[in-house]
This record gives sequence, structure tokens and C-alpha cells, in this order.
Amino acid sequence: MRWRGMVTALGIGLLSAQAARGDLQAPRNVNVEPTNRQSSELASRAATADMKGNPQQAVQLADQAIRSDPRNAWAYYDKGMALAEMRETDGAVAALVAAEQHFAPSDKWGKSIAIYGRARALSQAGRCTEAVQAFAEYSTLVGHDDPQGAYLARRYAMDCKSPTSLSPPPNVPQPRR
Repeated sequence: MRWRGMVTALGIGLLSAQAARGDLQAPRNVNVEPTNRQSSELASRAATADMKGNPQQAVQLADQAIRSDPRNAWAYYDKGMALAEMRETDGAVAALVAAEQHFAPSDKWGKSIAIYGRARALSQAGRCTEAVQAFAEYSTLVGHDDPQGAYLARRYAMDCKSPTSLSPPPNVPQPRR
């Protein structure tokens, strides 16, 4: 749940940069593909469940939203974020890639948060090669509109640690202190 806040912080960073330029506007999701009311409500409930610390319920609600309308990009996003919270990286990545594909081509913000979520899930799992690539995709997409966010993503990519780099291999003597 901690890194969901980081995704929000990047969005706030984008808004801060816009405010400094004098063109502060809330994100407009007018480019979101139309979805039905039931699917939208289920996706909102999924996001709420995940934010309240119940990712299992979030996945169930997101799956219901997807069954109700398979075009609902937010349902895939919510599912991906909840699966990432549960450290089910492969499922999270698949859902976040689906979210990115379901956001309208002109919905740069939606696509960017799906890519960033994927990058964070991969980084959290220590899959650094994939994480670095995803952070680079994010940086390329938002770099013009949010140079600070792009910079932070590149920094996060450099901070990725693979599980093997965190602990020594078994049966290797440790240096004495």
C-alpha cells in the first residue's frame, strides 16, 4: 500500500509543476473508454478495498467489474495494484499491461499510472531488468509534461535491488567483523 501513495505523489508532482506554470487543472478522464455503471461502481469499490488494506476483496471486485465490462481500464488497474500489494507480481504485471492497453490512446495520464504501477511492482519483486525498462517507458511518456516525475522514476530504477543482491548465496562464508 505504501507505493500506491508514491503513485499518487507522482501525480501530485505533475500537478505542482503545472501550478508553477500557472496551468493547474485536475486530470480530465474524458478520453476514458465508455463503460457501464455497474462496472464503474465495482472498480471504485475495488480501489477503496485496496486502499483500506483488503487487496483480496479488491481483486474479487475488480474481477466482477471486468466481467461486467471488459473494456474498463480502471478495473484492470485496480486488480493490478491489489495483486502487486499481495506480491503476486506476474498477475499484477498482466493486469497493469491490460489496463494500459484499455486506456484510450489519448489518455496519457491513465497509461502513465498503469506503466508506473507495473514498474513499481517489478521493482518491489526485485525484477530489476524489467523494472528499469518500465521506469524508462514511464519517463519517456511523461518526460515532457513532468520532468521531475521522469527524473524520480529514473532514480527509482537505479535503486532497484534484485533478491540475489540483497542476500549472499547459501553456503558462502560471511566476512568476520
